Amino acid sequence: MITTRLLIGGLLVLLAPSVFAHAVLLGSTPSSEQVLDAAPEEVVLNFNENVGPIFFKVLDSAGTEVGAPGEIRVDGNDVFLPLGDTLDNGTYIVSYRVISADTHPVGASFLFAVGEPIAAGNTVADAGGATSGWQWPVALNRWLLYAAGTLAAGSGLLLVLLNLSGGALSVARRQGRIAALLSVAALLIAPGIGGAEMLAAGAGGLFSLASWAMGLGSTLGPSALLGIPGALLLWFGLGKEQPSSGMLLLGTALLIGSYLVTGHAATASPAWVMAFVVGCHLLAVSFWFAALWPLRQGVTELQPVAAAELLENFSTRGVWAVGILGISGLVISWVQMQGLAAFLTTDYGNRLLIKLGLVVFIIGLALLNKLRLTAKVRAAEEGGVQALRQSIKGEYVLIVLILGFAMSLTLPSPPRALAAVGGAQAGAADGFATEVTKGDVTAKVDVTPGRPGENMIMIRFQDAEGNPIELAEARIFLSLPAASLDGIEKIGEAMSPGMYHFMSGEMIIPGEWALRIDAYIDDFDKRILQTNLTIR
Repeated sequence: MITTRLLIGGLLVLLAPSVFAHAVLLGSTPSSEQVLDAAPEEVVLNFNENVGPIFFKVLDSAGTEVGAPGEIRVDGNDVFLPLGDTLDNGTYIVSYRVISADTHPVGASFLFAVGEPIAAGNTVADAGGATSGWQWPVALNRWLLYAAGTLAAGSGLLLVLLNLSGGALSVARRQGRIAALLSVAALLIAPGIGGAEMLAAGAGGLFSLASWAMGLGSTLGPSALLGIPGALLLWFGLGKEQPSSGMLLLGTALLIGSYLVTGHAATASPAWVMAFVVGCHLLAVSFWFAALWPLRQGVTELQPVAAAELLENFSTRGVWAVGILGISGLVISWVQMQGLAAFLTTDYGNRLLIKLGLVVFIIGLALLNKLRLTAKVRAAEEGGVQALRQSIKGEYVLIVLILGFAMSLTLPSPPRALAAVGGAQAGAADGFATEVTKGDVTAKVDVTPGRPGENMIMIRFQDAEGNPIELAEARIFLSLPAASLDGIEKIGEAMSPGMYHFMSGEMIIPGEWALRIDAYIDDFDKRILQTNLTIR
């Protein structure tokens, strides 16, 4: 029963829609839609963080790679593509795909011209933003690694910090060893499926050497290099009758360290501070998570006084774990959120708010255990042991769900990255605005920067009196009839009552783009509004 509930909770988290992009293109040379008098000697991309290039190329209007590009060079947050041949006059498209610091692939394309205006109706496809079905196996594997890795590391800490015996000790060893093996499996497969996602590979991507090379060349490689030895040390140490504390602590440190070389929380600036904070956060979670089932076993088999002493011994250390968890969580949230409003206006903030709500609930259960149920167990009151067992079981379920939401935070762009998008776009152009009305629904549309490349589309829905309309869902469909481009669909992210946010990297060709808006008032009432967007 508990396993089913955990899997359902995890799958609900994994199936939530997300924006898979964390690195942000802040600028380029040539810039998007720039007309140059002379051909450039190189093309430069500037991102908000260090990235690893997957591909970076210049194409002509026929889609052929041109310019005799040299070796791609990365210098800090800048990526350089030297051009060996001089470009003729004409329109060109820059297409790129890079790996952000948290291993998510990010790609897009933009146009520039040499010696003449940008040609209308350019039909070169955007290969940089390609996605594949590998994002879901990657997310599921990451969730498994979060759960198994913290359980294995916490089991090692538990044997060092608590004097366990009997069934509680057996449970701690057994769960830790199983979790360590699952961690090894997840770490081994991560570079392969991660590389397949980065390359937008097909179904056979896992069996491609290129996928494995790409994955191992990203931060997934160092993560596996640290985590696999750590998990094996824990597996070996937890199997010994009298394990060495040094071995268990080293295994724990290596396994926790594997999380710190990848992921956008640990790699946020300043990286060394955030890595330390995230490490403390994970250690606290690991200790708490790993202690629950051994404590449940101890309460079941020990005499009342001995069971109460075990619970109080854990509680003394648990107070420190909760304190570390709370302080480190506040620091991580402060860095990632960029203000309280983002909790309600971004997908990342919504997920984090749910996670924090679960944390508050689990702390409430822990306080109930400490202040009331432990006393009932010590006094051997009828039903005390059963009530405590159920409460601990509830804590276990909550922690697995919390880990699921922690994994889900790696999917949407954090507000600090969205702020970088907004800052880059605010300085780039004035954008484009229009509105369209159908019946009693008006959609006010703002497009920023209104140029070929990635655009942010904000739509405010209002009724006939000008009041915001809260929708069940908002979708848009983009097409460019002049270039025979269609089928671009986006689901809106609710920002505030009546306001929805869309990001589109497909509007790479200037012209009159057709916009269809599907506004779902409820499950049975949909309004379709249509207008045009001018991309210059």
